[in-house]
Amino acid sequence: MRTLAIVLVVMLVAGTALAFTGTDTATEFRGPNRVNTLYGYFDMSDATGFTTVDNTATAVPHFHVNSYMPFDGTDHWWCGNFDYDADGGYGNGWDDRLQIPLTDVTGATYPVLTFAHYFSSELNWDFTYVQAMQGGAYVDMNAGYTGVITGGTWVDLGTYGFVMTGYDNPIDARFRFLSDGNTSDEDGLYMSVGGAYHVDNIKIFDFYGGAVYFLDDVNSGGLCMPMIPGSAGDWWHLVNDVCSSNVIPSWWCGDDADTSLIPPNLDNALITPVVDISVAATCTVRYAVHAEVPTGLGDFWYNHVLVDGVDYNLGGWWGDFEGCGGFGTAGLVGDDISAMLPASNVQYMIIFYTDEFGCGPGVAGGAGINVDDVWFEGVPLNPVNESSWGSIKAMYR
Repeated sequence: MRTLAIVLVVMLVAGTALAFTGTDTATEFRGPNRVNTLYGYFDMSDATGFTTVDNTATAVPHFHVNSYMPFDGTDHWWCGNFDYDADGGYGNGWDDRLQIPLTDVTGATYPVLTFAHYFSSELNWDFTYVQAMQGGAYVDMNAGYTGVITGGTWVDLGTYGFVMTGYDNPIDARFRFLSDGNTSDEDGLYMSVGGAYHVDNIKIFDFYGGAVYFLDDVNSGGLCMPMIPGSAGDWWHLVNDVCSSNVIPSWWCGDDADTSLIPPNLDNALITPVVDISVAATCTVRYAVHAEVPTGLGDFWYNHVLVDGVDYNLGGWWGDFEGCGGFGTAGLVGDDISAMLPASNVQYMIIFYTDEFGCGPGVAGGAGINVDDVWFEGVPLNPVNESSWGSIKAMYR
């Protein structure tokens, strides 16, 4: 897990605030035996008001022809935008591909793929891969471009690029940019300069013979094809299993036909109802979780809180542990959102991501996360403490 600073982007969420009227109480872990007010509590016996979203359904390719930060003064391919800051950047959870058209290199003795490029992305977390088909599957030809390119400016590979002997012919190659669920220009935790990836003068040629089999200098609009994986579906649903003791349902993001593997390429959000926190001086959000998300770069979930329609990214998690039923230490997640107060209302959002291979199985044979009880607790504004109650009662003796 990475420990993350809190940042925000504006995201409007429609809904009606729900004032909690129940009588349950929960003890906050901060402070000496403090009993908190519950602003909202949901045990999934009634999941009314919860919503789920497949974020891949509305995704669009980010590779496009642009003249910003050019290599040779003309157009080039850029995976980035100006949505987050004036010098260009990229967002969280991107999976973008720039596909080179199938290129037959029959007759070439030493085919080479070369190009000029520039990149700026979060070091060791967000990568651009150069991939080619080998035996019917894409393989990485590099370890992933990450961080800021050496020298901070464009680099032209010239005649020395990626040797394509040993890969399928016709050559099926692409550039693929992947960012994880946080720390980018979108949330302000990594401010790139013109991120994420720029590429120009993409060429496949015979190193010894000199014959050019493919060239995209992008000046005529570009010959390559921007692509994204496509909709992966919304897999959040209520189930009766380990978190619910087969009595009250819990939320699970997965496939009932195969509970050992979560489908690939997911970007699925689970969002609570809107809760009224207009009386809150402090607020902590907690939820019970059973997790079988083996450690890795591609499978994780992120907690977000929407405070008066503003989205705060609270950090990412992965892990392979059991929890739920008894609210044991390993099975309870909490986020103190008091720094965002005062506020009128709040929602909590859990976003689950998987890579192209899917997630699981964990050590117990399952996969993914189960989310059970979710509650919002804290100290209300101007609470009457015990000593004050004693003084008030004395007045009426």
